[in-house]
Amino acid sequence: MINVSELKAFAIAQNTIWKTLSNENRVKILYALYESDLSWSDLMFNLKINPKSLSNHLNYLIEYQMVEKKNDGYGITAFGREVCELKIFSEIAEANT
Repeated sequence: MINVSELKAFAIAQNTIWKTLSNENRVKILYALYESDLSWSDLMFNLKINPKSLSNHLNYLIEYQMVEKKNDGYGITAFGREVCELKIFSEIAEANT
């Protein structure tokens, strides 16, 4: 028998992942943080994302628990790492470098 609440939670998680991957800047941020923790300014200058856009994308990624704020910058969470390890993510990141 299908558990409706589990099915709903799964659908929401899948939607969040695809919504994240549909935005080039969020993909760039996740891929950069997958490689190493970075400060806000490092993300802005290395990825060439304007400050307001970077703040919005980081807030989105923090809200959906893919990125976490650290004392010296930002790092990827276990969930964010799982998203990064999807084969499709690697292909998208490589296409945008």
